[in-house]
Amino acid sequence: MRITRIFENTEYSESVDSLGRREFITLAAKHKALLLQSDDGSNPFSVDEFASLTESLQLEKYEYVGGAAPRRLIPVKSNVEVFTANEAPPDQLIPFHHELAQVQNPPQYLFFYCDLPSETGGETALIDSTLVYRFVADTFPKFMDKLKTYGARYKRVLPEEDDKASPIGRSFYNAYGVNDKIELEKKLNAIPGLEYQWLPEGSLEVITEPIPAVRFIDQQHNHGIYQWTFHNSVIAAFLGWKDCRNDRKKAVRFGNNDPMDEEILESIAKFMEEKKISYKWKKGDIFAINNRLVMHSRNSFTGARRVYASMFGDAMMKNEVKRDGVGELIDDFSALEVTDPITFGCWRLDDPEQAVYNAIKAGYRRFDSACDYGGIDR
Repeated sequence: MRITRIFENTEYSESVDSLGRREFITLAAKHKALLLQSDDGSNPFSVDEFASLTESLQLEKYEYVGGAAPRRLIPVKSNVEVFTANEAPPDQLIPFHHELAQVQNPPQYLFFYCDLPSETGGETALIDSTLVYRFVADTFPKFMDKLKTYGARYKRVLPEEDDKASPIGRSFYNAYGVNDKIELEKKLNAIPGLEYQWLPEGSLEVITEPIPAVRFIDQQHNHGIYQWTFHNSVIAAFLGWKDCRNDRKKAVRFGNNDPMDEEILESIAKFMEEKKISYKWKKGDIFAINNRLVMHSRNSFTGARRVYASMFGDAMMKNEVKRDGVGELIDDFSALEVTDPITFGCWRLDDPEQAVYNAIKAGYRRFDSACDYGGIDR
């Protein structure tokens, strides 16, 4: 198997005999998005090999509930769920989003598999969500403060049957995994803050409870990453939640019900478009994405295209122990929590080398340093 770090150098890949759970979790935390390919270019991965690989990682199973995209289950031999990716019409761009960011507990890991690349276009584009956060926080600080304080609410009208002509045409039965309206209302009534109403034509209008739209990532391998992410579907809703039932400009608002500035949303979308990384699929390619840290989108395309998806929760370590960076025994190496991620200051330290070394052992991963502080050469 060949592994390519998508955000670093798509021209370089490294070969590994296999990809175990420990290795995958470490790579996904450190590099955020990976391209997995067969060593033999003439013998690409099959969909069953894709499913077998994801199953072998022993990640927590994730129930796909609350999604907007119409999808179909793909039969595979392994005990994992493989769906079609969003089956929106090929002429439509699917904007950037974290998978299921409009629900309270999104999946952590997202996998895509290409069974048939399109003739033109159809790339799955990626962007580092931490990069988007920094742009918004620096450019629109008041908007960001409000997003942090109130989160976002999403409004969507769901049809009774799947509408394949719409990128958000999943029926309310399939979206919430129910068989009848009584079961659906029971599920919706159990969500504090969520509002819904039945419309005369039989569709269902849902306004979500306030959902966190900016997330602080404090659980990553060996304290390697803790930072803010623009973890939401705000831009996807503003640009893409439109069909005969939905008005994209009414699809998202702040959690306190205030409207969002359309010019700011347009500016964020433009930044994403300028900074995105687009990869042209080849048959058998697999994307492995850390959904906490990476947003994805789909470019429009021509010709047939078959891309499948599978999603998972955290890596739940059962009956295993490992020592962390300071020798402490832990039983979940995928989620070392930083309880107090304070920056360590380096101003005029008597022994900066030893002080920084001790700080790293204690768990610090942010260091405030500058030439004027002195001791940088040490």
